[in-house]
Amino acid sequence: MMHEAKVVAVTDICCEVRKKGNKATTVKKFSDAESERWLTDSRTIEQQYAMGNGIPGSGGVRIGEAQIRLRVVPLQGMKTFADGSTKKIFGKEEADVPLQMALWSAPAPDPRFVERGPMTLSDLYPVGCNVILTKGKHKGCIGTVVGVSGEKDEKKVVTNVRIIPPEPPFGLAIARSVKESYVSSHDAAKVLHLDPSVFGKITGSLSVDPGRYDLGLNLKYKEGLCVSGYTRKKNFVEKNVADSKKVNPWLVGDSLKVVGSSVSKGDDTKKKDRTIWEYTPQAIRLVAAYRQQFPSLFSAISRDTTNKGFYNAKHLFGPNGNEMLPKVRKWLNSIETAKLPRIPATTIAMPLSAIAAIQRAAEVRAAKLAESGSGAESNIRVPPSALYRENSTKATDVAAIENRSPPELGDRIANLCANGVPFGARGTVVSIHNLSSGCVEVVMDEEFIGGSNLQGSCANFRGKLCVWFHLLKISAADSSDLVEHMVPPKKSTANSDSCSSAVSIVTPKKCPSSTEFATKSNDEKDVKKHKIEDEMVTNVSTGLSYNRLQLKAVNCKQAGFKEASGPKGTLTFKDIGRKEKCGYNGWKKHISRAYKKDSINATSSTIELDAA
Repeated sequence: MMHEAKVVAVTDICCEVRKKGNKATTVKKFSDAESERWLTDSRTIEQQYAMGNGIPGSGGVRIGEAQIRLRVVPLQGMKTFADGSTKKIFGKEEADVPLQMALWSAPAPDPRFVERGPMTLSDLYPVGCNVILTKGKHKGCIGTVVGVSGEKDEKKVVTNVRIIPPEPPFGLAIARSVKESYVSSHDAAKVLHLDPSVFGKITGSLSVDPGRYDLGLNLKYKEGLCVSGYTRKKNFVEKNVADSKKVNPWLVGDSLKVVGSSVSKGDDTKKKDRTIWEYTPQAIRLVAAYRQQFPSLFSAISRDTTNKGFYNAKHLFGPNGNEMLPKVRKWLNSIETAKLPRIPATTIAMPLSAIAAIQRAAEVRAAKLAESGSGAESNIRVPPSALYRENSTKATDVAAIENRSPPELGDRIANLCANGVPFGARGTVVSIHNLSSGCVEVVMDEEFIGGSNLQGSCANFRGKLCVWFHLLKISAADSSDLVEHMVPPKKSTANSDSCSSAVSIVTPKKCPSSTEFATKSNDEKDVKKHKIEDEMVTNVSTGLSYNRLQLKAVNCKQAGFKEASGPKGTLTFKDIGRKEKCGYNGWKKHISRAYKKDSINATSSTIELDAA
């Protein structure tokens, strides 16, 4: 498949001839070492065209000896200017192409990549078309073109705009105030009195034979996936590397590459990064609940921390290990994280509570706007550079990224040309994906047909995955400064001491072994059972347990009890109090006392009648 490119340099074994723009041509002669390197690269290119370089469609061509090579920049697409003219946009990363693999002219030019001159405003903005304002105090408001007014050099588009009053930066405020606190894996293991290697195996994947059962919590994956609100992956970069990366990554790099494009320069810096996993108190509580349910599993893994392969069920659970595997797997399928989606570790996402708060804030604002009757229409003369016409972006167009700022969690946006989203619909950024994808996840203020629930993160028909440059950021330039004064920044990291109080769990300092656990008497088990019932408050749906005293220590408020009014004169359970540990036994004693009291009253009444 042919692709257009622009030649910027020509090289052979002796020299390189390069021309930059309108400047004079420069010739660089190679040294003996550079000539030897050029010859080695030519042999590598010949082999890649014949055998392939790991990319489908890159092999199967014998090009012969490469004596001359071209340095080219591939065509990225077309750029449309405010006057309607289009221009070809070429990339910045050069590709090395042998001369015999290039054509000086295309035998069948693609009409989509033909440049054109300026258009008249009447043709560019016909009457009745929908537009959105991209600049000024009414940024993000949609309108309809009424006509064109003004002289030749000062022509403006008359637009009937539905004016929406400025909105507070509630998205940025919620994103800053609602954050998850994280601790390192070492501190998390310290809170639970576990070996860090055991904690890592439990939170990851743990394969057990027979049957290859996965008994891990799968809160992290080797492929770089994590669970939002439970785990995240953090990279530590050396200082000299970090200083070299102070460029806006959303504005650099080509979106399209061809065979021969140079490898990204980031490959050399990846080796200098140090990666650790971090966990929230919610993840630590989940591990504690897992240990409380199956203590023999933890004790067996603690005795054999060097095992990096598959474990045996009998080694973990004793002689009845094969019967325990389905029970453990059933418990793992019932916890909350079993149904939560796994997201790339490079994704930055809001907590679910913050997303719910943003949805609620958007609904409240929409209700107030509808109640006040705001949104009055007004005719405004707008310059063409401050307008975007609906359906004006084509598949071959390159996004105008010169003045675009990178996305931030909580940014308010209006849709320009995202697929499946109504034109001009407003929403909030709740997730930011990897820079290579250039995509964000947004929660719109209203439901729409093409919407989803973002894998359970938001309400139905409210979420959408969009390309960032297909959206218009309508948050004010000073929104971040305003939010900093309103909401103090909240740290996303915590130490092990603060995490211990926030986790609110009972962690035994040593897990009993499987033999000790099996040889305990029934009396000891009953005593321990009642002790745990007194100390712990268990959530049946999630299996997580909380200590009563520690819940009071972290200012958890408990609602007051209210007694329902029942029919008068009936037998009630109110007088028994809280002395009995078993409700059933207390009810039987209460019933026996009530019947004995009734029989005594009946006997006394009979004696009184006989005496009369």
